[in-house]
Amino acid sequence: MVTRREETQSIPRLKELVATYDLPVRSVHAPFLMAAKNVWGRPLSKIEKSVSMAKALNSDLIVIHLPYFWQWGYAHWARSNLNSYSAHSGVMIAVENAMMVNIFRPLNFSLFNSIREMEHFDNLVFDTSHYAIAGLDILEVWEVLKERVKHIHLSNNYLKGFDDHALPFDGHLPLDRFLAALKRDDFSGRVVLELGPGPLEARLGEDRVLRNLRRSLDYCRECYDS
Repeated sequence: MVTRREETQSIPRLKELVATYDLPVRSVHAPFLMAAKNVWGRPLSKIEKSVSMAKALNSDLIVIHLPYFWQWGYAHWARSNLNSYSAHSGVMIAVENAMMVNIFRPLNFSLFNSIREMEHFDNLVFDTSHYAIAGLDILEVWEVLKERVKHIHLSNNYLKGFDDHALPFDGHLPLDRFLAALKRDDFSGRVVLELGPGPLEARLGEDRVLRNLRRSLDYCRECYDS
């Protein structure tokens, strides 16, 4: 994920880390978080620079965000040109369903964030926690969008209106059935565990983080193979 941290924006530094840890960068998340709004300029510039980074790192996919309701220029471009741009860029550009803000009820600040509107885009990122905040059944959404989903951000949620990024076995989402559905439908994309430092118990040190990552991976493999 490209953020305000300079090392996330540096291709030479990322290549160095890939070589040091033998850990390839499979996808690049463009700097669309509000905290990174000034990184790499306007939305199209963010996408163009992310394409260049992905090619340099041999990544095959870029994650981008939907436009906010005030980003009409980006919204028009995305609606009219994104699918074609992705097809000719040499890197798949996939749109993530946006997180809503829960203030007594889910509030949507992004354009094209309904299931019907998401069907316009050829390549989608399916974030399980974001759909939980929206109050949607991830199994039902999967059935509608699965032909377009190329990338999955997997985490659990406590269904209290927050983007918890909880460990997959700790929450109220039916991730066991969701993972089984991925296998049933021969999903050929990539599943990424998107877990928060709180659920990972990062405050307790590196060993605890690694333990929770291993437990999460084992759980996902068990559910997928069951």
